[in-house]
Amino acid sequence: MIDFDFSILQCPVTGENLRFLQHNEALPYLEKADSSHSLLGPVNEGFVNEGLSYFYPVFSEVILLLPAYALFIGGGIDRRGAMAFDKERVFNYYNEISYEIKNSLMIYNDSPRWVDYRQVSADYVRNSFTRAGRYLQPGGRYFLDIASGPIGLPEYVALSKQYEVRICADISLNALLQARQNYKQKGIFLCADITNIPLKANVCDAVLCQHTLYHVPKNEQKIALNEMHRVARPGTRIAIVYSLFYHSWFMNLTLAPLQVYRIIRHFAGKAYTRLLKDRSRLYYYPHSIAWFKEHAPGTRLDFYCWRTTNKYFLNLFIHGRIGGRFLTWLRKSEDAHPGFWARFGEYPLIVITK
Repeated sequence: MIDFDFSILQCPVTGENLRFLQHNEALPYLEKADSSHSLLGPVNEGFVNEGLSYFYPVFSEVILLLPAYALFIGGGIDRRGAMAFDKERVFNYYNEISYEIKNSLMIYNDSPRWVDYRQVSADYVRNSFTRAGRYLQPGGRYFLDIASGPIGLPEYVALSKQYEVRICADISLNALLQARQNYKQKGIFLCADITNIPLKANVCDAVLCQHTLYHVPKNEQKIALNEMHRVARPGTRIAIVYSLFYHSWFMNLTLAPLQVYRIIRHFAGKAYTRLLKDRSRLYYYPHSIAWFKEHAPGTRLDFYCWRTTNKYFLNLFIHGRIGGRFLTWLRKSEDAHPGFWARFGEYPLIVITK
């Protein structure tokens, strides 16, 4: 177990402090842990809340603070509820996905569906990967990467280089196991829910959330915003990379027939999933910029451009020298007019100041 201040953690069910139990102290709970989490392998340590009602195993240095992995060890009523249908879809998707190696890092094997790895787009796409770092604090102790995934890009790894500790939190244990391999600096790995972050208030010097919030059930995205705001220190920033999908005027105008097809397929997929109760499909719901203006907490809300285009646009229009020159122009325009492209393009970078 990495040496860090355990007092920053809190029980996701009760909100109480957590106490770390080494092997000998955890022995009364280990048999239960082994039988309940047989797919995880041996569990040798964990955490208990002050009320001694929940035991949270530690597996391969990943702290399992997702209530679904906890053991109810106290008397009375178990206060955990069942995981919501749409959230369970995300949980299943990212625990079942496979990984592959790219540039010596483990990445999702479905990433080529969303990322254009062609040389003609390389500089433009790589530039977007670095943009979140421009709007976070220049350094500090705790950098929270909420829904971190495997941190499978060198540019993502570098975002926390000025911080002492990167807290990688994700609903997927498998993603966190990959993140442990990819991230060589000091890290804390928490299996956790973005709508119930198991950290005390005001502990994080920066909060980063990339390509995740739109996978949270639409009525819980506000809860996730409030949770990220709660754990951030006063005066610090929360950077959220979001997708506007059919709220993006640039994509609607340039991809009109394809965009209509994607929108129809999107809503048909929702109906299909609900009808057949298929929990293996990834949930997705995009709010508008206006929604963030109404619901975002904090003292200040800013919109910058993370990237204007999606992969569909790049595959359709960007080829050869002309395509490369257009992306060079677009990158410079995004840097010069980040507010305009945030509202007009596909991927805004939403920055909340606490």
